[in-house]
Amino acid sequence: MMLSPPFTLLPPAQVLPYHIVASIAQYIELGAAETPSAIKSGSIRIPIPSKELAPLAAVCQSWRSVVDPLIYRVAAHCTSSGKPYIYTNTHLPKLSVAVERQKQHLVRQLYLFIDFSKLFTAESLLSFMDFVETTCGEMPSVFKLALIPTYSESNYLWHTPSDEEVAALMDISTAMEKFFKCVRHLTPNARIVTASHGSSYRSYRRAVKDHDHAIALLPAMFAERTTQLVVDHVNLSRPQLDKLVPGMLRSISITGYKGPQCHIELIQRHAPWLERLELVGFTVHAIVKLTWGHTPTSTRLYPRLKKLNIASVVGMRTNKMRQPTVDPFPALEVLDCQTCFPFTTPVVLEGGQSHLRVLKLRMDTTLFGIMESNGLLRSSSYKKLEIISLGWAERSAFGRQEHSERMLLKSFEVGAQTQVLYANRLTIPDFDVVLPKIQFTNTLRVLDFQETALTIAQAVELLSGFPKLREASLFLREAPGDRSKRMPTPEEVAQFNKRFIDCQSSVMFLDICKTQFTNSRRSGEYIVMMTDVMPSITRVRIKCSTRTRSSRVRNGIKFALQRSIYKNKRVQDVQFAADE
Repeated sequence: MMLSPPFTLLPPAQVLPYHIVASIAQYIELGAAETPSAIKSGSIRIPIPSKELAPLAAVCQSWRSVVDPLIYRVAAHCTSSGKPYIYTNTHLPKLSVAVERQKQHLVRQLYLFIDFSKLFTAESLLSFMDFVETTCGEMPSVFKLALIPTYSESNYLWHTPSDEEVAALMDISTAMEKFFKCVRHLTPNARIVTASHGSSYRSYRRAVKDHDHAIALLPAMFAERTTQLVVDHVNLSRPQLDKLVPGMLRSISITGYKGPQCHIELIQRHAPWLERLELVGFTVHAIVKLTWGHTPTSTRLYPRLKKLNIASVVGMRTNKMRQPTVDPFPALEVLDCQTCFPFTTPVVLEGGQSHLRVLKLRMDTTLFGIMESNGLLRSSSYKKLEIISLGWAERSAFGRQEHSERMLLKSFEVGAQTQVLYANRLTIPDFDVVLPKIQFTNTLRVLDFQETALTIAQAVELLSGFPKLREASLFLREAPGDRSKRMPTPEEVAQFNKRFIDCQSSVMFLDICKTQFTNSRRSGEYIVMMTDVMPSITRVRIKCSTRTRSSRVRNGIKFALQRSIYKNKRVQDVQFAADE
């Protein structure tokens, strides 16, 4: 019997509720291992939508309405015909593609690559303006705008311009004013503006010295609407600093600090309003100076600062330097210091006990001693802590093996209520001695052990100890003294399975970040052997240091799964992938 049109049956996929389709898309995007999640240009991180989303958009119109905003949320555009390598040889999403498919209204983040070797010619500038006004149109949905200068090698290093070419060059200030007027028209609602020299800056630094002024104009041109400023190897002058009115910026990120006072003043002027601060390449003295008040005994407060990231600090702590007398960051929620901690007193760490949610520290033995003596490494020292990461800084190698066991146990103790725990740079030769001392909790969801080597038996015991653990990252190695190149025998596999027959692991997602076996085939065998006794695992991702290494380990897994001992076993249903 024929059904009348109102009762025509639709495929099940087309009648799924919106939130179910959105969950499917998000799961695929987060779980895709073949496409890198981001590409870096200098210090700028450009997110890359997963190519695995494209087939979903082809299902039907309702699915497309969910997936398209994810596919087209990021776009990049180069202002000249000479495209940089990162633009032409990566999965970078292009604005031209979004425009061609009439999806530019979905773009939320726009990355403009500006070729300074050609921008200041009338022809190049008019070409870009024509693209904006006639082809692309206004993009009010863009809230984040990144301006990344690029430099043409031939035009700067070996090419001597003719008189006609020199005459065609426009005045820098005039060209910048016209260019940014056009960009402001393109993105009227952008609030996050990035000023960066980009990844090619170091290569052509001598050649582009004359354009430093133009680079420094980037934040000033958007001063009236900027709330987040990223300064990457850019020297700000006093006039440009004065255009950035206090109270305007909520987020400041500075990379490549070389000592200019303007950078310090920029941060200090916005101290009462800042919510996020990132400092890369600063000296210890400069960071501590940011907390100095107007009098020798006063402390400058950052009452709204929620996130503080510090990296690549230059110099060492000294007691001779003036230190804050009270906690300068009373609202701080995230403290991420993956380098030498700049403060010699525990004021910042003690103050954070009531409000820190994320604590990531790379320590030396002195700082470790300060935290221990002040009771900052005890259970529930930090009332609201959700993520903990403790480890040794690169400069403190001398103390690693001697104190790493204590550091690891303290990490589990202070992180008794946390959901995420990272163990960084902890070398523990005999982990079997540490295992019985670990404080296992019911709250931990994510465990990162990618820098501490474990045998597969130690890994199973560790992961099984946390009843609600969902994700883990591991560094796997041979058992001590075992340097054999052969594969495990069926008897050895059966013995291992018998040992862990009652394994109650809850881990679903496992990342193998490093392996230390005699060959890749053997690595794959032991990964399968471990996965087989942990029935909760649904996905294993190989994330070794190189693509080649990851691919070889993945091939080792493929050979292992073909062995008769794993025939018709649950491990065959696990998704194994090599991170590309």
